[in-house]
Amino acid sequence: MGLFKRNTSSAQILTSNPVQGAKGYFAEFIAKTKTDSNPQNKNLADMAVDFKSLWGTDLPGELLDILRILSDNNFPAFGRWESSPLRTDILSEKENIVEKVLLKAQVEFPTDHFVEWFSGSVSLDPIVNVQSGRYHNSNSYSYQYPIYEALLTGKSSPQIYIYNHNRPDSWGTSFEVMARDTPSFLYTIMLMHSMFRTKEMSNGQFSTCMDKVKTHVRLPYTYFNSTRVGNRWISTYDFRYSPPTQRGSTLTLDYYERSRWILELLRGNHNDYLWYAQNSFYKNYLNPKLDDARHAQNLEHLPHHVPDALYYLFRCFFRKEKRQLREYIDVCKGSSSRIIKDAAELVEQFEDGRTFFGEISDMQALRDNMNKGMRW
Repeated sequence: MGLFKRNTSSAQILTSNPVQGAKGYFAEFIAKTKTDSNPQNKNLADMAVDFKSLWGTDLPGELLDILRILSDNNFPAFGRWESSPLRTDILSEKENIVEKVLLKAQVEFPTDHFVEWFSGSVSLDPIVNVQSGRYHNSNSYSYQYPIYEALLTGKSSPQIYIYNHNRPDSWGTSFEVMARDTPSFLYTIMLMHSMFRTKEMSNGQFSTCMDKVKTHVRLPYTYFNSTRVGNRWISTYDFRYSPPTQRGSTLTLDYYERSRWILELLRGNHNDYLWYAQNSFYKNYLNPKLDDARHAQNLEHLPHHVPDALYYLFRCFFRKEKRQLREYIDVCKGSSSRIIKDAAELVEQFEDGRTFFGEISDMQALRDNMNKGMRW
């Protein structure tokens, strides 16, 4: 029978239960809500094995629980959220997967994995999908679950992020905190779906539920696009979650921000990318001085941490930190993570003199141009 009576509506589920219990009634909500679905062939056990091969770490328990619910319901769609399995098919590629992803990003933007790996997060919905043999944005946003925050901060339910990839240039994209935790994210998705997709919720019920969650989520500027409930216009200002401001409280955002200059450099030959890269470099704690103590820590740490490994491998190449780079390459080539291992092998080729890289005609010249005028 589940948590609720057979005739309980999805609106009653949301109005009569707390936000923090959302994981407990998410499956029941799906069963009572008419949704589109996207049947998948990959089972959960295979997904977990592939995830560990790709990232070198186990799936976080909370993420595994969510994927189990979605998988049992054929990955339903919730309005702006098109849930999907984790994308691990790239493991079947025989060539270097980091090279493959970076080269694809030079011609198809956005592209799966490009931002995920550098930010240490996984997308809960497809960043791009294939229609008639061509790649298309599935929507303007993707919801990102942070892999390392739960491990490093001790939080059982970390913040959920949202990546806006609406435009292909650095200044048209954003990566920011969306929800205080996973229950707040799930509750908001269920609320918006019941109100605007299946229209099972009255204006009064929506207002009651919105009051429960409005201090838990922070929705992007264009999320509502002239949404009206009764005589009231709903805007992002109605949702007022303020993420913690102390250093390290938004680790996944930090990973993204510190790597933006690297991501821009790898996009191609265009002078705009070089300009974006030079203006995306933050000379602060995000890009710290690489002293002997930090270097020693990195030698132990990098083979087990995807975003840190990618950052330091490419950072040391572009900043000509040659001694440290050679040691990072050696330890990362022995990583259990396919991402880290392939990144080390690719950067080793660059450090050994490789010039051509897709749209980039000369990696060595690109490195020199980046260093001109930069005060690291």
